[in-house]
Amino acid sequence: MATTDVDAPLAAARARWPQGPEPDARLAELVAARPQRAEDLYLAWWCASADVAAIAAFEAAFDDDLRAITARFKELPADELRQHLRIKLFVGTPETAPKIRDYSGSGSLKSWLRVTAVRSFIDLVRSSRAHRYERELDEADLLGLTTPHHSAIRSELAAAVKAAFAAAVAKLAPRQRVFLRHAYVDHHTLDQIASHYSVHRTTVARTLAAAREQLIAETRAALVSAIGIESEELTSVIRMLDSRIDLSLSRVLGP
Repeated sequence: MATTDVDAPLAAARARWPQGPEPDARLAELVAARPQRAEDLYLAWWCASADVAAIAAFEAAFDDDLRAITARFKELPADELRQHLRIKLFVGTPETAPKIRDYSGSGSLKSWLRVTAVRSFIDLVRSSRAHRYERELDEADLLGLTTPHHSAIRSELAAAVKAAFAAAVAKLAPRQRVFLRHAYVDHHTLDQIASHYSVHRTTVARTLAAAREQLIAETRAALVSAIGIESEELTSVIRMLDSRIDLSLSRVLGP
């Protein structure tokens, strides 16, 4: 149980959430190190037990913050975002423990939650965007396949390229995607894009070039990680992808 030094802050935490359980030795140690975070530490420790009452108290305490954060991510419904965060924080996966267990009181629980939620939502939106882009891609567009009867190895490779390229597009910064859309979907010139956004045409050219380089680099890295293909074949695939990237971008970034 808590030492004398932490009795008071833990008592205050218990007073706020009287339905919560008695603190254990580990919680007492954390509070002894950061007594000013006692209430935050107690709530996080309680939530780590997956107690429904604890999760309800957590969401009530931070409801306004969560509403404000989810409102920034309009590509997915707020309910879907909140449910995804609940699983990440309080359930975890077979490979990862509930994220709430990482909170140690080095900052406020509110600040920790904001950072965790934003990172989680960015990953979720990127994943959703990548799946959407992947559905729009055509393997023939990516690699110049001319027959549906290509080899099983070629088919596996094409599918991997499709997923890797879609994920790479999803990771682009908003400005990069917008400029690419204007260039490859709307077929605007550098001067037209520059005029629309009140920037120099050199800025547009550099943004487009950097975006293309990033797409190729991200796709290559993902392919090596996914299937570990030999460098010579990989170079050939990437060269083909680069030569046909205009068509692929017109598909995934189109209306």
